[in-house]
Amino acid sequence: MTINRMKISVSFNRSVVLLAVLLLNSAAGSAVAQVASSAPVGYIVQTIPAGQSRSFSVPLDAPASSQANSVGRLTGVGENWFDNADANWTAGAFSSVEAPYFIRLTSGAQTGRLFRISNPANTATRVYVADDGLTLLDLNIEVGPNGARYEIIPADTLATLLGTAADSSLVLQGADDPLIADLVQIWGGASWINFYFNTDWGRWARDRDGVASPSRNNFLLRPDRGVMITRRGSTPLEIAVVGRVAVTPPRLVHTRTPNAFTFLATMQATDITLGELALQNVSRSQDWLGASTPDEADLVVVWDGDSWFSYYYNTTNNHWQRVDELGTDRDGYVIKAGTPVFVQRRQAGLTSEELTLRFPSIGG
Repeated sequence: MTINRMKISVSFNRSVVLLAVLLLNSAAGSAVAQVASSAPVGYIVQTIPAGQSRSFSVPLDAPASSQANSVGRLTGVGENWFDNADANWTAGAFSSVEAPYFIRLTSGAQTGRLFRISNPANTATRVYVADDGLTLLDLNIEVGPNGARYEIIPADTLATLLGTAADSSLVLQGADDPLIADLVQIWGGASWINFYFNTDWGRWARDRDGVASPSRNNFLLRPDRGVMITRRGSTPLEIAVVGRVAVTPPRLVHTRTPNAFTFLATMQATDITLGELALQNVSRSQDWLGASTPDEADLVVVWDGDSWFSYYYNTTNNHWQRVDELGTDRDGYVIKAGTPVFVQRRQAGLTSEELTLRFPSIGG
């Protein structure tokens, strides 16, 4: 079964991405050239075996919005808004919960930051954004003739990514019982929020919903966050995704209350190792806590198909280790393309840099 645009894979490598990029670029021809981005186009496929769970994210962007000036330069920044004085956007075009959008900065000091476009509805020249706890006016985002460049990209909801029964686009197995349907889990900051497609009600629902509960079709799936999918159908599920490969190194916000977990999409369209991710480096994070024992270190937690494994940077051995092993060098541990990770920071952070992790772009 195939989603409208995207793919992800548990058996994936760089050569597959590069081959896909070449094939799709060749096939797309001038259509790709019209996209206001030089990003190559690719695809990935993730297979979820029957009766198993996989961690899931989409490391490929949809094409930039077809709205005029969905790519441009910022002319103003406010407490919760961005301006482009020349944009001439359609009012409200980017502010619908049924069709959400994000704005990504692609140049300047804050390159790679991603902000959800929110309400109030956008005007012809202004979009309002959720700042994820950052203070926009403190970020020193460039404006004017040499202002930071941006692109406005569509995001997904449960219905747009995983489909509905009404238009026969449903990708997962639905049912009238959440214990029978395929399960989609989204991290809520302290626990999982569980969703499934209820075939009696004809809509996405939470596992605790009743018939009078609101539809969850428009629940936002952030491109910088991961989800878990449990396959309860009797056959494997293949999820296929087509999109643009991210060439701007992602700069993602994560929770910095002590010991809190954030389930981050690393936005990697190719496999990457812990050593290449290199979150201990100052170029990736501020004050990443390495230690000689895992109890005192920040953690990266990865689902391996059957269980969660936790890794920390051992400052005595100067390499990544798994918390349940003694001294084994895990710098070469491979995080598959599209695989999200939990990040746990031991100490609190308040500033924009303390709240930020930088992941590499392809080849970065």
